[in-house]
Amino acid sequence: MHTPGNRVLSVSLSRLCVLLIAVLGSSVQGWCAGDTLTVIQRPLLNIPAIVRAGDTLNIQCEAPSGTSNWAAELIHGKSLVPLAVLESTYDPSTLWWDLKARVPAVRLYELYDLAVAASGGTQDTTRNAVRVIPEFKNDYYFVHITDPHLPTHRYYYEAGAETDSSSMVDLREVIKDVNIINPEFVLLTGDLVNEGELEDYLDRHYFSRAQRLLTEFQVPVYLTAGNHDLGGWYATPPPDGTARRTWWRFFGWQRLSSPPSGAPWYTQDYSFDYGPVHYVGLEAYINYDMWRSDIYGGQSFTQAQMNWLAGDLAAASGSLARVLFYHYDFSRQINPGSLGIQMTLAGHTHSDENDFLPPYNIITRSVCDGNRAYRLVRVSGGVLHPSFTMTAGSTGANLNVTYAPANDGTNSSVTANITNNLPEHFEHSQLRFVMPAQKGYYDVAGGTLLQVDDSGPNRVCYVGVDILASSSQTVSITLDTTDREAPQVTVTSPNGGEIWDAGSAHVIAWTASDDIGVTSVSIVLSLDGGLTFSDTLATEAGDESTYTWTVNADPTTAARIKVIARDGADHTGEDTGNGDFEIRQAATSVPGTLVIAGTAPNPFSGHATIRFGLPRDGVAEIDLYDVAGHFVMNLVRSPYSAGYHEIGWDTGNAVGAGVYILRLKLGRDTATAKTVIPG
Repeated sequence: MHTPGNRVLSVSLSRLCVLLIAVLGSSVQGWCAGDTLTVIQRPLLNIPAIVRAGDTLNIQCEAPSGTSNWAAELIHGKSLVPLAVLESTYDPSTLWWDLKARVPAVRLYELYDLAVAASGGTQDTTRNAVRVIPEFKNDYYFVHITDPHLPTHRYYYEAGAETDSSSMVDLREVIKDVNIINPEFVLLTGDLVNEGELEDYLDRHYFSRAQRLLTEFQVPVYLTAGNHDLGGWYATPPPDGTARRTWWRFFGWQRLSSPPSGAPWYTQDYSFDYGPVHYVGLEAYINYDMWRSDIYGGQSFTQAQMNWLAGDLAAASGSLARVLFYHYDFSRQINPGSLGIQMTLAGHTHSDENDFLPPYNIITRSVCDGNRAYRLVRVSGGVLHPSFTMTAGSTGANLNVTYAPANDGTNSSVTANITNNLPEHFEHSQLRFVMPAQKGYYDVAGGTLLQVDDSGPNRVCYVGVDILASSSQTVSITLDTTDREAPQVTVTSPNGGEIWDAGSAHVIAWTASDDIGVTSVSIVLSLDGGLTFSDTLATEAGDESTYTWTVNADPTTAARIKVIARDGADHTGEDTGNGDFEIRQAATSVPGTLVIAGTAPNPFSGHATIRFGLPRDGVAEIDLYDVAGHFVMNLVRSPYSAGYHEIGWDTGNAVGAGVYILRLKLGRDTATAKTVIPG
């Protein structure tokens, strides 16, 4: 949602604003404007996507019809995951681009930002838009919250409204609990802000501050609008329609002002599936200012919405259950039984209505006014089981975790003390331990180590915990830096079939990993197919993975490279290239047939060199195919003279991880080579 061209600056300002608001509350004004919608329209912070590796991620963007060269990536901290864009289609009836991107295998299952880029300087990033999971669970839970009324439940004309941020404190306590409980997602049913007109008016930035607070959730949040979000408030001075137009800037779609023919509704309604359960979010409101009353009328839902809902539910008729969530059905238009809905979730009344007979009609108490309420809904095999509303507590101590010593990356052993004063069992809970940057093994007691994020300055250990109802328990983690294993080494280039000329420079590439760390690497050369290795080309300190060698060995057709890695305990690991490569006297000769040697290094990320040889002058073409034989892109189409040539290839974001085939063509002659881009 960043304005194109300002991504780094926007992220920096956003983080600075988050820090200042957290410390100073509502006194931070005047320049902390939030991140408004520009290119990406879905998934968003408030309408995220939940996907697995190998799934196709659907991305919808607003950009001119002539836009081309779409690229996309996922971002979490310093982890970047390029997405292979499989299709990009402009729909003239909706005025949106529909992108289909393949989600690759990831090292970290997490909530990612989504970034897109395209021709003409088009680029955009939206926070917390995509959660990558290992699988859809059969037994899971989600959380329902409603009515935060950020940043304060006081109205602009009431004493203390300008400085009060008590509603933000209330929501932060709920967020703290949610991040421990670790539900699959949160459904937030409206009245996110108290007065929808107070973004620009009086410089209050209600939407900006609410948006930033939502990014503190560590799980996906699906948001629907409430009457305070869209209708504002009777007495607030800005012009009619200000609240709804501001919602469109931050959470809605600008096209709702004047919908195109292919998307004729004026309201933001959407649905998603988690396994066999279908979830539908509807926009509901009281049209306080009666702006565009001819369109929105005086009921909770327009007829166009009800028509859309009927079509959406019909398309999801094979689901085991259907859940409808919205702010409140003011006009009693929703009949769950006749619609085939198993559960509705709403708010607005700021009190509980616990209907525990299916089909469930449930209202959950508000977050604001110190209620700090939330409701857990369990799903087992598509069957819904709502719980009673819980609260984070007036002091935030109903579910609490303290760490000793500090959980800040400076301590190699940390204990979490968990207090659960709630009568609810949280079997999917998760804690994040921030550990020192050293490699090693983690000994965990009281929980299960799920994954480790090593992309930042510290290692973050995700530990799954089964938190029992009304209990106190501890979870501890200790870093063990004992070096137990020898390094693992793989030579990637040269790996067989290459032709290197004496006096030319080439990259020798390998991967080397160790449980604690590689301290040095030696590179040795064989001229007899690996029977003997008599020449040491280099000894590199640390864990380098490439070495540029100016070829100075005798000619041979049976050259091989071996890489030997050592760790701090003097364990060694080694690997030799899979096949022989040729060392020739000079690069002036002409091959007898078409030759392509693949990439150097192989596998590679980012940049590689492709070497090929032509037996005659002509136009050479190099195309890239996936292993299924589908064309991916053209790399070279240009005249060349007979002989050997090299080109550089920068993949950028255009090609995702996988195994690919390079095909060289000269007239009717072809030659191929395989290359690997790791995840």
